[in-house]
Amino acid sequence: MKKILIIEDSKSIASTLSLMIKEQFGYKTVLGSSVKECAKILLEHKGRFDVALLDLGLPDSTHGEIVDFVTKFNIPIIILTASTLIEDDIKNRSLNIVDYVIKDGIYSFKYALSVIQRVINNKAVKVLVVDDSKTFLETTKKLMERYRLTVFTAKNGKEALDVLNEHQDIKLLLTDYYMPIIDGLELVRTLRKKYNKDELSIIVTSASKEKKTASKFLKYGANDFLYKGFTQEELFVRISANIELLELFEQLRQKANTDYLTNLYNRRYFFEQGTKILESSKRKNQPCAVALIDIDKFKMINDEYGHDIGDIAIKEVSIILNRFLYNHELVARLGGEEFCILFDNCDEKETMIKLELIREEFEKNVIDLGVIKLKFTVSIGCSFNSNSSLDKMLQEADKNLYSAKDSGRNQIRYRK
Repeated sequence: MKKILIIEDSKSIASTLSLMIKEQFGYKTVLGSSVKECAKILLEHKGRFDVALLDLGLPDSTHGEIVDFVTKFNIPIIILTASTLIEDDIKNRSLNIVDYVIKDGIYSFKYALSVIQRVINNKAVKVLVVDDSKTFLETTKKLMERYRLTVFTAKNGKEALDVLNEHQDIKLLLTDYYMPIIDGLELVRTLRKKYNKDELSIIVTSASKEKKTASKFLKYGANDFLYKGFTQEELFVRISANIELLELFEQLRQKANTDYLTNLYNRRYFFEQGTKILESSKRKNQPCAVALIDIDKFKMINDEYGHDIGDIAIKEVSIILNRFLYNHELVARLGGEEFCILFDNCDEKETMIKLELIREEFEKNVIDLGVIKLKFTVSIGCSFNSNSSLDKMLQEADKNLYSAKDSGRNQIRYRK
């Protein structure tokens, strides 16, 4: 569980922040009100905190000593202050300071929570900074690393393309305009042929004061524009806004591609992605298999116990499948009580063994619902005819599924 350290001498502020963090994120919070208490807490917890919220106005920390102390534990720091005139020497006192919050009401606390979430989420975010100035690269890299981002650098557009090919999970790119070999404008044009705005966010930085520069880049597909000379706060706000927008797009994609009841992929995504996987496997001459799984006598479960219990049975299928499938399988709920698995680059014998283990698991599984002890089996039909289309493989698996049903259920049938 994520842990947040709060050192604040106002009990009401500390309690409010703690409650909001627990309610919104479910993170654990540990509270203190002085440098002395902070030292004790850090020693007890071995310095293992994900973020620290530190009040500058502590009785035993009149000159920001609390910041110096917590810095030794390499924890991202968010400063809490009542003054709107936060001193630059405090802001720049530690590379671990990611932001500061003016304590002036509930909105400022909400902002603190957004910074906490951003810093924690950033550990999984990779960014690329492209600039022909070594000084700018080093400075910007250090600033971004304050926010726990994983930062790569490149000196021109060509190097940037090489880095992106090697690290295809980079989500944000910060690029200069004027660079040798491939400049920023050509880089943006090239990248937009491969990446949509909801896949890779591009922020352009430039010292050019031409009024048309920003609009030119935005027309070619940049997401944002920053004039060089930006402050740490401005950089953080722009980066956060762009990453949060990418995350929002990802959440929307997840909702569109997953089944609401089981969180498995849905029918639409299965056909879309499954067709791509099958075509790729054909080009590589790798075998695939498709298996259809159906709950036996599912109508009787609904009729006897009701649809709520039927939903529990359907969810149990996803739980068991996730327990057995974790390598090269695409798993989806096609609808009702029917599920489908696409095995990519699979060994026929190993696939048959895995499906038999899944069948046996359902056979012995019991869902304890108190008064009700729910048991059910599944029937499975499988096709190894990967030279066919996905539709034909599904048709074949469906025939085998009905053969398993007609033969008494709780069985697997294959095309031999």
